Amino acid sequence: MITVTEIKKKADRVFEAVLTATLTGESFFPLTLRSDKSLSKNFVEMSKEIAQVMADSKDRKGYGYTIVSERIKHRMHGIQDIPKSIVFETAPDYLRFIGKSKVYDQFLNDSRQIIDDLPQLRSFVQKHPMTVVGHAGNWPALLSVCHWFLNGHQPDVYYIRELPIPLHTKFVESNLGILRTLLDELLPDPDKEDPVFHKRFGLKYAEPRIRLRFLDQSLAVEGRFNDISLPLSDFARADFNCRRIIITENRMNFLTIPPLTQTMAIWGGGYAVNNLKGINWLKDKMIVYWGDIDVQGFEILSQLRSYYPNTQSVMMDQETFDQFPEYHGKGTISRVSSLSCLTGDEKQLYQRVREKNERLEQEKILQPYINSYLQKHLREK
Repeated sequence: MITVTEIKKKADRVFEAVLTATLTGESFFPLTLRSDKSLSKNFVEMSKEIAQVMADSKDRKGYGYTIVSERIKHRMHGIQDIPKSIVFETAPDYLRFIGKSKVYDQFLNDSRQIIDDLPQLRSFVQKHPMTVVGHAGNWPALLSVCHWFLNGHQPDVYYIRELPIPLHTKFVESNLGILRTLLDELLPDPDKEDPVFHKRFGLKYAEPRIRLRFLDQSLAVEGRFNDISLPLSDFARADFNCRRIIITENRMNFLTIPPLTQTMAIWGGGYAVNNLKGINWLKDKMIVYWGDIDVQGFEILSQLRSYYPNTQSVMMDQETFDQFPEYHGKGTISRVSSLSCLTGDEKQLYQRVREKNERLEQEKILQPYINSYLQKHLREK
């Protein structure tokens, strides 16, 4: 038979629907919840269950639910009056029973303020009442941020913590999720669907930095700076006077690549190579990638080659893999099922390390082999 705990659970489940009905003007009360009419086999337990449900009813407590009973003849317990349904006759009865009268009142105040302040958000409030509830107390501040963005601020002028809004500097940063939802509603733009809040809404941000080394002394900045890093936007605007670029995943390998004519090295840092997508001046360079011989290494190679189809790989071949059997280790399983931008030989080695879960980390390749390999494969190109 239904218990008081189950009544509260059922009542809680419709709270969102009650909020929506309040906003749309629909009639929601009286609210009827169906009761489980099965009885406990134990007569004492059955009596306790019925007594508890009765004790919490409006007849006893002055608020809450009314019980609609049904007289049945039970083969074990004889004739019994048991709850057929649970009815909340009014909203106050319902809200007090589930302990959300104050939450409801706050919701009404917040939703009115939102709609009065920004009528464009009426549909949002009606569709997402629990979001309104979840940010109770913050709506005056959230709306002030929305107004600032609506007033057509100049892009790329402010960092998020220096917005000229009378709020503490971390408020916007701490509420990016709800602000993104609201601003997408207020400022829809299919051409600006960047997942990064700062980019989507024209704020300055701490960009990823691209670290690079000039492997030819003649390329060094001012003739002396061989190892530098640049914000991604500066790197995208640059056009370094080199012919070839080696991108490598491991930092120590990046630091120990030997000198090569007209060549610059970039530290890819694993999947951070996605930062290199869409750099126009890279399209005219010879791109070389060197990563681990494992599933993830080939995934990164395939990803980079999707950006720059002429990308070559080095030391990611069967020759190198077979050269260091004592350093083969266990790989990391990947959910990626196929890679579309590998050569035939690369795909064959990729399938092997994937099936056998093998790995040769690039930092385990001996330096003399690295120097010899690069001189042999890149010196004349």
